[in-house]
Amino acid sequence: MHKKAVENMLDAELDSHLDNEKHEKTLSGNYRNEHGIKKIKSSFGASEINVLRDREGSFEPALVPRRHNIIDGLENIIISFYAKGMSVSDIKGVLSNHR
Repeated sequence: MHKKAVENMLDAELDSHLDNEKHEKTLSGNYRNEHGIKKIKSSFGASEINVLRDREGSFEPALVPRRHNIIDGLENIIISFYAKGMSVSDIKGVLSNHR
């Protein structure tokens, strides 16, 4: 659950960065370019996530910045959203609008 939520939030960050959603054409010519695997540490323990990339290499995730692997406090936010009955897509929408 934690891994899926983090990956969806990173996907929303990339949507915001590129100003388009997956499979949509962009005016800038910068598109998604596969993903890389990153090991992260949180209060839930260590896990591996897929971090999306863009072709220009200009995407800098705010959730898990480059060369950082520790997420502090995010778990509490995600758990509170789930406790309120929100789905992963709802959480993704809230966090992408917050950015």
